[in-house]
Amino acid sequence: MIRRRPSTPSARRSTPAGRRKRPAGKAPARVRRPPARAARPLITVVLFDLDDTLYDCMGQRVVAAHRNASRTLAAAGLPASADQILKLRLAALEADPRLEFVDLEVGRQLGAPLSDTLREASQAAYFATPVGRLRLFPGARDLLRSLKRRGVRNFIVSFGDPDTQRAKVAALGLDRESSVENIFYADRARALTKEEVFRSILRSVESDPARVLVVGDRPASEIRAGKGLGMHTVRLRHGEFAVQEPASEMERADFEIKKLTALRQLPFQFGHPR
Repeated sequence: MIRRRPSTPSARRSTPAGRRKRPAGKAPARVRRPPARAARPLITVVLFDLDDTLYDCMGQRVVAAHRNASRTLAAAGLPASADQILKLRLAALEADPRLEFVDLEVGRQLGAPLSDTLREASQAAYFATPVGRLRLFPGARDLLRSLKRRGVRNFIVSFGDPDTQRAKVAALGLDRESSVENIFYADRARALTKEEVFRSILRSVESDPARVLVVGDRPASEIRAGKGLGMHTVRLRHGEFAVQEPASEMERADFEIKKLTALRQLPFQFGHPR
């Protein structure tokens, strides 16, 4: 411990035995202190995306959803079979996973641009693909429960057709998971957006955005919304949107991870110290 030198005249005149007086005018030696460790941000709330964040949507649903959209387009009169349209859709998906791009690219490849009505029918079929059995990422449930034990409040904010998203949540057992406090359903019609959900969290759960962490896979969606509100952001670089690069710094997450369980190793203090 560094003690403050005495300030009285008598104390300044006295010299401890065995210590030489410092020559007049010579500056005292500087005390070199070890660098302080950077404080880890305290996180009290975590907002999880659903698709390709808590489970492998790309592996378990995306191809089936594009097949459903392909059948719808073929039945509507697009000049190709459902299998041919699916092949074109999956090729377009590798370049850009946005459904708007995929539909436009299919129409361009076939020389038959899709009308607004056809694009809407295609996307409606994509999101309405029946939900079968789904599995969470390995360790996802343990992570949610571990965070709750530390005092973190977990929320899920999904995007898509609300009825389909609710079916996914039920298939994953998240509607019965006690470590999840609430689940919000942002929708394609933008009646409720992720940014609006995040704002509601700041109003009713945690007013300090610096104590909120957003975990998701889409730079232009939850990452941008979280950063815009001053929240911490983590991107899971996996699945359908893994190839998508941030369009600006506002879409660049604070951290990128390849496995959800790597969230534990990031420099945050989750909940209260043990």
